[in-house]
Formats: sequence, structure tokens, C-alpha cells
Amino acid sequence: MSILFEPLRIGRIEIANRFVRSATYFGLADDEGRIGDASVELMRILASSEVGLIVTGYAFVARSGQCFADMNGIDRDEQIAGYRKMTGAVHERGGRIVMQIAHGGAGATQVRIRGEERLVASVVDGQRRRGERVRELSDAEIEAIIDVFGQSARRVQEAGFDGVQIHGAHGYLITQFLSPSSNRRSDRWGGSLENRMRFVIEVTRAVRAQVDDDFPVMIKLGCRDYLDEGKGLSIDEGAEVAAALEREGVCFVEVSHGMRGRVFRKRTTGKKTAPIEEAYLLPDAKIVRNRVSVPLALVGGMRSLPVMEEVVASGIVDCVSLCRPLIREPDLIKRWREGDTRNADCVSCWGCLKTDGDGRSDVYCRQLEAEARLAARG
Repeated sequence: MSILFEPLRIGRIEIANRFVRSATYFGLADDEGRIGDASVELMRILASSEVGLIVTGYAFVARSGQCFADMNGIDRDEQIAGYRKMTGAVHERGGRIVMQIAHGGAGATQVRIRGEERLVASVVDGQRRRGERVRELSDAEIEAIIDVFGQSARRVQEAGFDGVQIHGAHGYLITQFLSPSSNRRSDRWGGSLENRMRFVIEVTRAVRAQVDDDFPVMIKLGCRDYLDEGKGLSIDEGAEVAAALEREGVCFVEVSHGMRGRVFRKRTTGKKTAPIEEAYLLPDAKIVRNRVSVPLALVGGMRSLPVMEEVVASGIVDCVSLCRPLIREPDLIKRWREGDTRNADCVSCWGCLKTDGDGRSDVYCRQLEAEARLAARG
């Protein structure tokens, strides 16, 4: 049997295989962040399709961090009931599910659409030039956001999830504190790496204080900024952050990127005649592995079983994370287990999300939609 279909223990839970459905936005909540039957059904399908660990699309911990109009929310107790239906549907099919929680910071697009100021680690030059309405967080506001991360984690556990994943990647608020490109503060939250990582450390402590001692606390960590040389978080710094989080009780790290720049786009966007580089973050994961002992997951362009098997067999990471392939083929993992080992059908066209002027979105496979139109024409 392939190593990819061996179980793995993460804290107090065991997952059936090494496939992680990486947090993928699915835009089905109402204006208050409450989910409905469509969200429940999506997670039910993934569990039935034998995804080892499902991570939900990110949920905002406060309205000040909301990225889309239809983004999941976990900032109030009345949202819990809908999530209980979701976790029940997954558990009925033997699956495991964790919720990703986040604050968008400068990336809180819906806050801008509402005409409100976005709260940021620091106001940087580009924002000033564009005339954006942004404001540097005060010390008291930082403490308040740390607290709502903790309260949101309490709701996650009450809703029956198997764990909680903190979103510390992709340019959102935690990344904005970690990266020297976006954190220009001179107080206890900025400057040295010790200060820049203080926010994510305190968020982790607040989360752990609100859940059971053995409730799995995980993180998706932007371990490196893909900006021009010397302008962002280095991989050595990212590995140090991961090690510090392990000491704080984080039991699972999904290795991802922080700020994206031209360097990152070159690595992740291939020409039509050349596929993107699979497992392009593996060198980063190798450096992180040298600093931490908890299970690691790797995300980044993986489409073929041989590559995934090699990645896990290397011992550098324990799991592979997929997102876009499961938008096109929700049953992909089951297909592979049953012996159809063709590569994922996803062609990495980046056509997974479209958003209207009101901030509402639709997650779909543009390529699959195009193929269906061609088939209909005969």
C-alpha cells in the first residue's frame, strides 16, 4: 500500500491517510457569516471521498477582518449551530475536519467595500500612494484581536470540530506582523523577529487558553516571503517561528508562503505548454523540518501520485495538501485509492474564483465549465 494511504496521528486525533484538503474559500455563507446546507453538503462530499483531513475555508474572527461578503464567520455564538451540522455530516462518514480561523488585516477587502478603515500592522508606502483607508492598530486593538481569536477557537470546539487551524500565511494579518515588509512598528510588536512573532505567539496562547488542553491547535504558516531578496521574512526566520509555535503547543504545521511577489508568481505560474513546478515549497519544508518534530504538511502545485509519494517518503513532511484539484474533482482521493492513478485533472489555470462588485463570490472550475460548454455544442 502506498505510504499516502497510511494513517497518521496528529495530537489526539488520527487521520485515515496523508491527504489534507487545504483550506479553500468556498463563499457560501450569508452576510452574518452563517453557513447553510450547501456548505454542509460540500464537506460531506469531501468526507465521503476519503480526504484524510478536511480544513474549512477561512472564517473571520471579527468583522474587521472579513475578506468577502459571503466569507464564513466564527465571531458569534449563533453561528455554532450551522457548524455542528457540518461536523456531524463529516463524522458520520468517518472523516476528520478542522476549521481555519483568520483576520484579514490589510487583506480584509469586504471592510473596504463597506467604506470602513482596514486595520493593519503598519501603514506602508504603497497604501499611502493609493489613498487607501487603513489605520495602524493600537496596542489595545491588537490585544482585542488576540482575544477574539481565542473566543473563536472556543466556538470551533463547541461546534464539534476535530481541531482549529490558525491562518498565519498568504499576506493576512498574522503574516503582516511577521513580515518586515509590512511591519514597520517600533513598539513591542515590531522590529526584531522576537517582536514580530509576538502577535502569532499571543494568538496561539489565547486559542489554547480557550480550548481543552489536548484539543489540536494547528497553523498554516507562511514560512517565507517570496519578495525581492532581503525584503521579507526569510525561511530561516520562518523555521524559527515554527519552532517557537511548537513550544507553544501547536501540533501540526502546514508549510506555505507568506507575502507573494514576482519571484513566487514565476514559480507557481507555468506556460500553457509547461506545467507548474510540483512541490515547489519542499525546500522550505526541509528547513522547517530541521527545527520542528510535529507533523508537517506541504502545499503547492502537487498533481501526481509519484511526486506526492516521494515527498512523504522522504520524511521531510507527513502529509500533502491539495485545494484546487479537489474543486475540479472532489472524489480525487477515492479515485486514487481505487486504483485509477492518473494525475489530477486540474490544469492549474487559476480559474477557481470569481467575485462580483458586492464582494460575493463563486468557487468553481473554469476549465471544467469550458469543457462542458464545448461538449454541449457537440
